[in-house]
Amino acid sequence: MIKVNEINAQLNHLSQLIRLGQFDDALFGVKELQQIVEDISEQEDVYLASIANLASLFIDIGMMMPCMDAAKVGFDILNDNKEQVIGYIGEDNYYYNLSNAKSALIEEPNPFKNSFSTIDKLVSIKTDLWRAIRFQHNNSENVEPTFLVNLGNSLKRQFRVVEALECYDQVTLLNLDIPQAWLNCSETLLMLNEISNTGSIQMLTQIKKGYDNVLTSNEVPPSWIKYYQSQVEFHQKKIEELCKELNISPDPHDEKLTQEEYESLSEYRRFCLDSKLTLSEHGLYCACYGSARDNLTIPTTDGIAGDFVIPMEMVLNRLKSEFSFARHLFYEYQTSEENLDLLHESCFSELFNDELLGIDVERLRTAFRSCFGILDKIGVAVCELYNVYPPSGTVSFQSFWQLDRSDRRALFDKIKSPGLLALYSIATDLNDRKDGEWHFLKQLRNDLEHEFVVVHKQDKPGDVYSSYELLSKVVFISEDEFITYVKRLLQLTRSAIFSFVFAVRDKAIKEKKDDGIYIPNALLRQDFTFDDDELDLGET
Repeated sequence: MIKVNEINAQLNHLSQLIRLGQFDDALFGVKELQQIVEDISEQEDVYLASIANLASLFIDIGMMMPCMDAAKVGFDILNDNKEQVIGYIGEDNYYYNLSNAKSALIEEPNPFKNSFSTIDKLVSIKTDLWRAIRFQHNNSENVEPTFLVNLGNSLKRQFRVVEALECYDQVTLLNLDIPQAWLNCSETLLMLNEISNTGSIQMLTQIKKGYDNVLTSNEVPPSWIKYYQSQVEFHQKKIEELCKELNISPDPHDEKLTQEEYESLSEYRRFCLDSKLTLSEHGLYCACYGSARDNLTIPTTDGIAGDFVIPMEMVLNRLKSEFSFARHLFYEYQTSEENLDLLHESCFSELFNDELLGIDVERLRTAFRSCFGILDKIGVAVCELYNVYPPSGTVSFQSFWQLDRSDRRALFDKIKSPGLLALYSIATDLNDRKDGEWHFLKQLRNDLEHEFVVVHKQDKPGDVYSSYELLSKVVFISEDEFITYVKRLLQLTRSAIFSFVFAVRDKAIKEKKDDGIYIPNALLRQDFTFDDDELDLGET
């Protein structure tokens, strides 16, 4: 009879083989161990531990080798033993591993070849990762960095580059040896260049920095080092060529200068940069003077033209105006001291029911509601731009797509673009019919409009005089929760605004090409394209 310590030793050995990139040997060993484990009684703890670890190993091999057959075995183990595995490793780790398995089973690795016919598979992965993070939040204030990296990877594949970069930034700031964060940050910047049709020397520098940091890791298979070294050399050469073309000298102290410029910005602007709430393309990857303004526009320096560009720029002005207002309200709530004079003048009756009242909390409520207004306006603009109004004519950002009705999936596939796919992905986060992780935010918005929503300070609000008793519906939410939801909604809205801009640019570029007009590539675009054979560290 095999002993527990023998199984653990074999599992550790197989993990080491995977880390070293010896995937064929690892796959052979995992299959052998699977046969041994299958003879163990399902009632024994060692069986539960073994199948959970076997699933992870099969999935890791499936991702990194790559080998879809291995990933499918891992997926089947998780799917067939769901309750047992959850009971052993918890719901957070279960959905994390499940998302990895689904990622390895995606047949098309190049996100630019995805469409509205395939996007729902990626949406499912993203949903599993949000769910894993939520379950982990229930048990701990901190989220495993690897969860954030993989969420970023999933968002990246759905062209949600703004949010993907945010995920990687959270991880790289921890200074842990997680090379996937740096690698995928560089790849996301490459994607940003492609879908935005813009670039800069600072973008090149950040891309190279990502590959530089991958080379310092102890977690990269030795056989892959040469490839990443070639990427560093390639991007260094591009930096030098671009500096020569622009007649400028590379600055070896650029990071120090960037930090100095960041510190010279206003407190409000630093708050926007730190909270990932700017509307600056440069601010997505650099916090220098170039990110000091919300200078996101549809036209680029290469030129964007079309009859719809000016009307869509008008839409963008409205979106930026409302977003700036909502963002500033959030900033004021976070940073301003409570105005006791105004609170005194309002003369609220003291009911000892822990409800937050007055101008301060109304800032938070208004910022939250404003975001849904912005998103719905994006939905209307998309319907106008592509003539894709739903049969009802009513537009709600999270539900107007209706891809499963009246051949609308095929309709959207005809006009697909990275920006449009990203907008759909964001909409699924808010749609309960798509099992969206943030769908309850829409209900909270409706409650704020039509019900009594009580924002309270304590974990459980007191109510000395039973002031809530006679109301048929009262929605309670703690101040900390509400702040978290407002920030998340602001970040989703910001991502949607960027994706809207990228979608409009894409339409303009496609129409020029259809007319036979030469379109100059973005500063980096002609070299910064995705290679199907590019080495990938995979999920973490």
